Amino acid sequence: MVVAHDSLFQFTKSILEAAGCPEKDARLGAQVLLSADLRGVDSHGVARLVGYVRLIDKNRVNTRPDIKIVHETPSTGVIDGDAGLGLVVGPEAMNLAIDKAKQVGSGWVAVRNSNHYGIAGYHAMLALKDDCIGIAMTNASPLVAPTFSKERLLGTNPIAVAIPADKEPPFVLDMATTTAANGKLEILQRKNKQAPTGWIQDASGQ
Repeated sequence: MVVAHDSLFQFTKSILEAAGCPEKDARLGAQVLLSADLRGVDSHGVARLVGYVRLIDKNRVNTRPDIKIVHETPSTGVIDGDAGLGLVVGPEAMNLAIDKAKQVGSGWVAVRNSNHYGIAGYHAMLALKDDCIGIAMTNASPLVAPTFSKERLLGTNPIAVAIPADKEPPFVLDMATTTAANGKLEILQRKNKQAPTGWIQDASGQ
């Protein structure tokens, strides 16, 4: 099924608004989600929308957060996301980091009290417009069994790096720190397809 970008953007934005997000936040959230689909990362695109709506329905996401800087130095900061949508809190943190980097050479901002922030690469790539190197990382739910373990203890903990390259296209790395992101498994499940060997293990560790 092929859907025009503008139609999908308006649809996604309208869903987030109907769920309680202000127009500005709904617009940003839709932008982050569609950026994933445009980059071919469908596991973190509009396919995630239903999950965000579920979290909002369960009051695990505050659709109108009061995002605050709770600590900062010239080059660092900590933001409290007030349980806001990570799609909105993430760019807020990255833009603060960019401002600090432009002032003193580097900016490092941590976020607390937030939620899933979509494709990590979106946040890292925000730095490119200011000719900065962007780095975005996050923790994740414990879904991963360490080597030789049967118990899920680690997150997929993604890392994204975006580096400007003058007249050449920027270098962008966006990866899970596991064999595959959990969203890839969700997509396979929806399509009723088998996971490649090495992606998952059963309860006995096989």
